[in-house]
Amino acid sequence: MVCTGNICRSPMAEGLLYHCLSEELKQCVEVTSAGTHALHGHQAHDDAISAMAEMGIDIGNHRARQITREMARGSDLILVMEAEHCRIVKKLLGWSRSKPRMIGEFHPERPLNDIADPYGAPLEAYRDCIRTLRPCTDGVLRWLNRNLI
Repeated sequence: MVCTGNICRSPMAEGLLYHCLSEELKQCVEVTSAGTHALHGHQAHDDAISAMAEMGIDIGNHRARQITREMARGSDLILVMEAEHCRIVKKLLGWSRSKPRMIGEFHPERPLNDIADPYGAPLEAYRDCIRTLRPCTDGVLRWLNRNLI
């Protein structure tokens, strides 16, 4: 999962997806996140932690990290929140055949474009972001079940 700062959207998406993985998928899937402009070591935003806690998901131990070329090339599936993240990750990948995908593509009813960044907005924006991300992560889960099991 990739967003800008790796303190809001991508750690929330990481937490949502991991929380929904079956034990079988947890044996073969590693879910991580990073940012295109992350401040390494920063905790997830307090409102991201609070909104996820309301769902029973703890992301309090998350620490931001910058996406690297090695990280991108070592990933089988890279899910980004915005078209700009896609461009940055493609540049990191260079010649590699792997490509990033917009997480919104996995929405089961209608593909979404960019996932709005709640940073700097009130707690309700984080809740809205989770409501947007949840069907997308459910779609990723269905994709994983079809392609890995």
